[in-house]
Amino acid sequence: MILLNPLNDYFEDINILASAIEAIIFTSGESISLERLYEIFNISSKNKNKGKEEIDKKKKEMILKAIEFIKGEFNENGRHGIYLSVNNDNYSFKTKPEYYGIISEFLKVKPQKFTKPQLETLSIIAYKQPIIKSEVDTIRGVDSGGIIKFLLEKNLIKVAGRKDIIGKPLIYKTTDHFLEVFNLKDLGDLPSVSEIEDVIEKRESKDKRAEAEEDTEGGEGGGFLFKD
Repeated sequence: MILLNPLNDYFEDINILASAIEAIIFTSGESISLERLYEIFNISSKNKNKGKEEIDKKKKEMILKAIEFIKGEFNENGRHGIYLSVNNDNYSFKTKPEYYGIISEFLKVKPQKFTKPQLETLSIIAYKQPIIKSEVDTIRGVDSGGIIKFLLEKNLIKVAGRKDIIGKPLIYKTTDHFLEVFNLKDLGDLPSVSEIEDVIEKRESKDKRAEAEEDTEGGEGGGFLFKD
């Protein structure tokens, strides 16, 4: 085994660099940004030295190439149970959805349930952001204060300043965690309104059948699920 110490050693071979980045992402236990990777490899975003600037540019290109290499290995190769999640130039490893059942059995966890009003409020913020509470209330026709607080606690939305109007109300936007939960690369990956309506229509039809079956069995109806 060869121990690599000087940072430049990792750029001698794209395979070695990809393995190093893979190890960093795995060890971090959470999303790690592209800028953070640059910092780890001592690549400066602002460099007055022309020669160093050119070297750093090439290193950045190699890091991006290494990330694509990792994506090809984990996302396109069916041998792995995990994949590289990419959200707004933030990277993390996640388990593939098809193994959710066995993982939840292993961890003994239950899926987080969300109500229809919670998902409705989150959808409005996602599509209309930046948005203030009164605008959400107007669209929904009811007060959304409690639900907005819930979404803030779940780190699905965040405060993004104040609107320059009377009262200076808080402005809300979705977070990077929101992108991770829904496995979206960025907000441009949000489905169209027609696609959402189709999903809602199918889900409501499915829920009605499930409720009818539960009523027959004496069970209680559930809410919507966030799919991680």
